[in-house]
Amino acid sequence: MTLTRDLDSTTAALDPLGADAVMRALPQANIAADTAWLRTRAEHLSRTAASIRDVAPARAALRDLGLITASLARHTGRPVPPPAVEAAMLHLGATADEVPRETVYSYATRNPRGPRRRSFTDTPGEHVFIDEVTAASHALDDAIRHCADLPAAANREEADALAASVHERLRDFAARLLTVKRTLTPQYFTGLLRPYYPPLDIAGTTYFAPGGAQMPLLVLDVMLLSQAATGNLAAWYEKYLTDNILYLPPHHRATVAEARRTPGLARLARRHPHLRPAVALLIDDLLRFRLPHRQLARDNMAVRDDGSLGSGGYTTSALDRLLDVTDSARALLSPGSPL
Repeated sequence: MTLTRDLDSTTAALDPLGADAVMRALPQANIAADTAWLRTRAEHLSRTAASIRDVAPARAALRDLGLITASLARHTGRPVPPPAVEAAMLHLGATADEVPRETVYSYATRNPRGPRRRSFTDTPGEHVFIDEVTAASHALDDAIRHCADLPAAANREEADALAASVHERLRDFAARLLTVKRTLTPQYFTGLLRPYYPPLDIAGTTYFAPGGAQMPLLVLDVMLLSQAATGNLAAWYEKYLTDNILYLPPHHRATVAEARRTPGLARLARRHPHLRPAVALLIDDLLRFRLPHRQLARDNMAVRDDGSLGSGGYTTSALDRLLDVTDSARALLSPGSPL
């Protein structure tokens, strides 16, 4: 197991708020848009949250309180939680060393399987979504572990072997998201699920809902692409990283912080030819994922109102820029590149 998977499986098993029965009832409350029930349960659970002092219980509590609070915001249209709930979420976030709301890890990798599963709608499509995002995240965590050894590879054989391991995990990641695309139509996702991923305003700061930008792919991105872009594109990418790193678990934040200070694998491979085939394979994997992902996002946006944002607070133009950054890294591996 990776560190993330081990920690998250521990969190998934916990019910520190005694919320199992409440979470089983949440989908029915959402069908009824029962805002009184949602507010009462959130405030009641918040009283228990105040006594939590350890990291794993705090993350489990944020998972449950976050889903209820997001449901309340979805039905009321108000992004600010009730005062007692806001205070509890701030306490839990500080204890967990994470943002004070649920993240993609809360919703997926820290979500119990079976009868304790937490969901907004209890529909088959949502369960597929949670399961596939969980499996995709696990594949990415394994990829990060292998990718971390690539800079020290002594020769091409060693580099290629490590890249092959990362490549297989990225193929698994992409296959999981393809299952999501084939199972969840844009109408289903946009009409039923997307409203449950609203931004929340907590202590004057807007925190975005679980989304793809929070997944461990962000860590791999920095490992591969750090310092690949230049000029305005580099400035955009640095801001994109800063905006999204805070949603990562602490150990991933530390990995990203270290990787941002040094040239990524694309720049390293420019100076060390034995790394080039391995790094080219992985950057091509990113490109093969990003192109259909952009089309999926466009298909979803096509059934939404003009000016709509994704759950991470972006339009599809962000995916255009990420493709540009990835292309910049790929260009570094081309003979005669001036970058």
